Amino acid sequence: MNRIFGQNHIGYQESALGDHVFFGINPKTNQQFESVFRQATTEEVDAALEKAKRAFEVYRRIPVEKRVAFLKAISEKIQANKEALIHWFCAESALPEDRAETELNRSCFQLEYYANALATGYALEIKNDPANPDRKPAPKPSLMKMNVPVGPVVVFGASNFPFAYSVLGGDVASAFAAGCSVLVKAHAMHPHTSSLSAQLILETAQEHGMPDGIFSHLLAEDFKVGQQLVQDLRTKAVGFTGSIGGGMALQKLINERSEPISLYAEMGSSNPIVLTKAAIKNRTSEIAKQISASVLLNAGQFCTSPGLLFVEESAELKLLKEEMTHYFAQSDLQCMLHPGISQRYFERIKEHEVYAEVIYKGKSEGNFIQPTLAEASGEQFLSNPKIQEEIFGSYLTIIRCKDESELKSCLISLQGQLTVSLYAEEQEHLEELLAIAVMRAGRIIFNGVPTGVEVSFAQQHGGPFPSSLNSYFTSVGWDAIKRFQRPVAFQNFPECFENNKLKFSENTHFLHFLNGKYVQFP
Repeated sequence: MNRIFGQNHIGYQESALGDHVFFGINPKTNQQFESVFRQATTEEVDAALEKAKRAFEVYRRIPVEKRVAFLKAISEKIQANKEALIHWFCAESALPEDRAETELNRSCFQLEYYANALATGYALEIKNDPANPDRKPAPKPSLMKMNVPVGPVVVFGASNFPFAYSVLGGDVASAFAAGCSVLVKAHAMHPHTSSLSAQLILETAQEHGMPDGIFSHLLAEDFKVGQQLVQDLRTKAVGFTGSIGGGMALQKLINERSEPISLYAEMGSSNPIVLTKAAIKNRTSEIAKQISASVLLNAGQFCTSPGLLFVEESAELKLLKEEMTHYFAQSDLQCMLHPGISQRYFERIKEHEVYAEVIYKGKSEGNFIQPTLAEASGEQFLSNPKIQEEIFGSYLTIIRCKDESELKSCLISLQGQLTVSLYAEEQEHLEELLAIAVMRAGRIIFNGVPTGVEVSFAQQHGGPFPSSLNSYFTSVGWDAIKRFQRPVAFQNFPECFENNKLKFSENTHFLHFLNGKYVQFP
């Protein structure tokens, strides 16, 4: 099927009313692609919001089984169109084909995984507490609590994940699983990928009889569309993956609303790695290779790319730096996602040189870069908070601490992170380091690098501010669905009502809690 690019999708209607146009850019050449994309007008955004509101009232009441089938069918549709998706993914991001394939498979897995969270009843999280009419001095009422969807959800596409954190990503999939209609503000860096992805979701929605407005896709290259979406009272929650500045700007807009809503924003993180003296003494080369590979991965353009390495002074530290410098110097130049991102990367490097000594300055050609390795003392780190700020790209700063006490002080001074990695020997006592790490991050990794976020019901992708705005929630794994739900308790309803599983869900097999215990029902 020939795809038409450049139009907004207001539910099932294609629309291109605006005069504001922009183009996708090939980051390898800085040349524009031919397709003209028209930014959504105020009227188009309003129409999409109204459709989303009406569609939500229908979608939230359909049987859970239909939601499950819809999510799984989107995955199948993606796989059937993977060639075209991967073509545009690579063309607009300069990321390699194997990365595109991995990310596409991840998107498909997330859709199927969230479908399973529904099918098993995990997402509805039903809790039953039976009545006891004979309780003294007062009868005990029956209570049943379950999760219900909050309403239309706005999702902002991420620059660095054209599949997994954009139109086909976890925010959209988890919002659908929760029972919400979704409006995506497409990222201007990959408009072809985003538009094609949107068309596939809409085709699937029509094939499964979903209401018009269950999904809309809005194009924009400035902040006007996003501002209108988050401030409109029909929007009930927002998902965002991006910079601290972007996340805080959205929060400021939301604070101006008459009705508060939740913004689930994953923002900046330097993902510190800590090496104990025993670990660096016993495994210098192995550790240098692992960390270098993590920093190198796709030019460091991950929210979990390591940016800080804490280590005590030792004889092995010199060898560690030499080996990492070797890996960095021997690496191929990699293209950054967009001219704007590479420009910001070079600006941040220049700012950072004021606070840290550059050991190896990576080569660069246009938007192509090699990693850069810098070093600062623990004392410098403690006196210059800017050293710990994220540099988006392949850039690592070694923090050389004079002793264990200074290393712990540096860790205590860290702002909130998505991850902290600890390289240590198994027999070491890590209680104090772990106690510090737990207060600073949402995921703690033992003898491993932070890149790679497993999609699992046990995953936590989100940490203390400013790595994310709400550290209670995760954007990866089954619990991501909870961001777009709220609990409702039903008191003193007859047993037949409970046994029928609340007609508006019509599921036939739930996992739930009875008297505080996890059971299978019926």
